[in-house]
Amino acid sequence: MKKFTFALVSLLLGTSLLAAWPLESPSAHAVEETKPAAPPSAPPKEPATDIAAPTLQAAVERFMKQLALQPGFEPWQQATWTSYPLGPGMHGWVIIVSAEGSEAGYLVIHSGETDTYRLTEYGKGSYPLFSLQTLHRSLVQLELIEYPHQTERLYFGPLQALWKITVQNADRIWYIDAKTGEEMPFTGDAKLPKSNAAPAPNVQAFTTTDAKHTIKESGQSEPAEPYARLPWVQSKSGKPMPFDDLKQLIAQGSKPVYAAQLYEGSVTVPLPVAGFQVWSSGDRFVQFRQDDDRFLPYEALQRLGSFYP
Repeated sequence: MKKFTFALVSLLLGTSLLAAWPLESPSAHAVEETKPAAPPSAPPKEPATDIAAPTLQAAVERFMKQLALQPGFEPWQQATWTSYPLGPGMHGWVIIVSAEGSEAGYLVIHSGETDTYRLTEYGKGSYPLFSLQTLHRSLVQLELIEYPHQTERLYFGPLQALWKITVQNADRIWYIDAKTGEEMPFTGDAKLPKSNAAPAPNVQAFTTTDAKHTIKESGQSEPAEPYARLPWVQSKSGKPMPFDDLKQLIAQGSKPVYAAQLYEGSVTVPLPVAGFQVWSSGDRFVQFRQDDDRFLPYEALQRLGSFYP
């Protein structure tokens, strides 16, 4: 590729990353509605109630308030947040949570029925999904930061979230895992999930948890080192594990590992199980250690891979 002469405009915080204006929370407790972050049909801001969450802002605040009650989420009690839209037609947002000037976690939220926002996944720690800091580090490592480029967030579901990097005059596209910042081993869209390549992925397939729900049960365990034992390598076709069995393994102090085959088998992701949370909606989220803690919906995980005791 031919180098281009330009100044700091091509850095991560340049126009390529800010093409879609983010929605920010002014403070941990006072949130003003900003129209660009809400879908076109969103109603005017209304005060939060115990029945419904009429705005994205209200939904985010309720989810954060509920999670702040959980061990490890205490910094969220005084946190602020910024929202960024996911890919075109996906009707979703990633919410980057910040506390004391540092990234402290994330939420992925999709619009559901009228005035409803569904919690798709979430996590706590310094390496949130779609972190701009992680993206910047990846662009530097790939030696792309000095070229004019555009970035796009693509979210096809839990474990299938990518940065799409288009470099001017390049003959390929770069895809970077939105959590780890690792480069994917493909340069086109042929291996992307076909079912969600069209606009508007089916939110119902992820969760039914909206902002009126609460966490009813949780458990934690010390996660394993996924490469210490390799049953997920030796047996590519693991058996489905009922959620009650997974809970029992966690209670017993066992260290199960989950492995998923993604992007038509071109990527294998092993994740150590670190716990679970059950919401009043009935949705079950499994806690994994991936740089930090990430909570993914059990039903979606069953379709993508297998648990190994």
